[in-house]
Amino acid sequence: MKDFTEELQKIFSNTGDSELKRYSYRNNKISLEAELFDGDILNIEFETEILYCRNIEQRTPFTIGYFECVKLSDIVKVENNHYTFSGGFVEIMKAQRNKLNLVFGLSIKENTHLITFSNSTVNLAFVVNEKNDFKCEIT
Repeated sequence: MKDFTEELQKIFSNTGDSELKRYSYRNNKISLEAELFDGDILNIEFETEILYCRNIEQRTPFTIGYFECVKLSDIVKVENNHYTFSGGFVEIMKAQRNKLNLVFGLSIKENTHLITFSNSTVNLAFVVNEKNDFKCEIT
């Protein structure tokens, strides 16, 4: 669904230099709150079973970054309706650095996008299905 990707990319395009204020994971749902550079608040809630969270200090500048959403089928090789990998050492390191390794072996029907919060490195990454309910609003 192209609308899902476009909608999130439009919202996330405003998240440069955002401060991650809080995040929690309960009952297969991740909830995040980030303060945007202009003072607005971004609230996000997604269903996910696949989550990466780097242990970062909960103070500036470590919590400053941006959100990004990628459609997995556009950037990860698909074989037998599952995400797969082919490549050498350099490609493996790039996939790991971008947290694409989280999706290898997963079904393309149940896992459609990867959402990340990054600064100099990926601090948070989670896999979502565009068909699931989600909340992503700026107040």
